[in-house]
Amino acid sequence: MDLTTTLILFACELAVFGLCLWRDRQPPNPAKPRLFPYRLVMLTAIILLLTTLAHIIALVTGNPVLPRRKMGT
Repeated sequence: MDLTTTLILFACELAVFGLCLWRDRQPPNPAKPRLFPYRLVMLTAIILLLTTLAHIIALVTGNPVLPRRKMGT
């Protein structure tokens, strides 16, 4: 995936996170219960934001993100 596509994906993920944060901070209405799990979507968006940010850093620097230790040891 190239840098432009990754930046567009990052902006979309940030917009989803911002929308969920805005809707979660609105005061609850007892007559209309919330049926959408905004906090779960925010958690998923944060995980996606962090992985996309790591991918952006790898694309900009040219160094792939590697694990700290070898597998199987």
